[in-house]
Amino acid sequence: MNKIMISTLSSVFSILFASNMTTQEFKGFASPESVYVDSQYVYISNVGAKLEPLAKDGDGFISKLDKNGNVLEKDFIKGINAPKGMSIVNGVLYVVDIDVLRGFNLKNKKQVFQMPIKDAIFLNDIAIKDNQTLYVSDTGTGIIHEVDLKKSSYKTLVKIPSEYMGPNGLLKNGNELITVTYDPNGKENGRVLKINLKNKKITIFSDLQGALDGVAFDKKGNLLVTSWGENLKGALYSIDTAGKVTKINLPDMAGPADIFYDHTTNILWIPKMAENAILKLQF
Repeated sequence: MNKIMISTLSSVFSILFASNMTTQEFKGFASPESVYVDSQYVYISNVGAKLEPLAKDGDGFISKLDKNGNVLEKDFIKGINAPKGMSIVNGVLYVVDIDVLRGFNLKNKKQVFQMPIKDAIFLNDIAIKDNQTLYVSDTGTGIIHEVDLKKSSYKTLVKIPSEYMGPNGLLKNGNELITVTYDPNGKENGRVLKINLKNKKITIFSDLQGALDGVAFDKKGNLLVTSWGENLKGALYSIDTAGKVTKINLPDMAGPADIFYDHTTNILWIPKMAENAILKLQF
C-alpha cells in the first residue's frame, strides 16, 4: 500500500486493449488495502474511515464477501488498527497491522495469534512459504521477515537495499520471492525485484518503475503489478516472462493497492484504496 503518494512511471512499452475484459465495481468500504480469496469467500482489509495507514486508532476491520462481490459481513473482524496484507493458513486469517502480525480463527473470528515485530514501522504484505512459515514485508525498515508460526518467532530474510526503496507487495514463486517496492516519502521510484530464496540474491526484473503496490500472477503466468501513479491516477501493468511491460487499458484508479488473482475463476480483485471501492476484473 502506498502511504500517501506517488511517483512517476517509466519505460512502459505498450497498452493492452482487452475486448473480452469485464469489470464490476463495489463501493462502501473504508480505505480498502488488501484482498485475499479462498475457495469460498473474498476478504477485504479496511484501514479505516481515514486513509491513515499508520494510525493506531482501532477503526480498521476485515470485510467478508462472496465471490460475486456481495457483502456477507462488512465488519467480519473489527477493532484492528490499520490492517493490510493477508494470508490464510490452516483456517487462520493472518493480517499485518502496522507493527504486529495477527491471526484470526475464521470460524469464530477470535484472535488466536499475535506477534509484535520489534522496531517494525510499516508492515505491509504477507506471502506464504509453507503451513508453518510466512514472509512479511516492512516497507518502513526495508526488511522482509521470515516468520515461524509454530514458534511465534521471526528472523530477517533479507533487507532490501535503500536504493530500491521499501518492499511492499510480496509473491512467492518457487525458489523466488517477488517484491514490488515504493518510497513512503513519495520521492523516488520503486522497482520490481526478485529474491533468490537460496542465496538471497536480489535482481531487478523489468523496467517498470513507480509507486508500486500489489503483485500477482494471471492465468497466463504474466506478472500483474499495480502502481499509484501521479496525482492518484493509478494503473495496472502486466509483465511477461521476458520482462516486457504492458499497461492494461483501464480508467485511472485512485490508490490501487494489494491485489489478488483468483485462479479458480480467472478474476482479479483490485482494492481502490482512495476511492473506498473494490474492482472485480475478469480477463
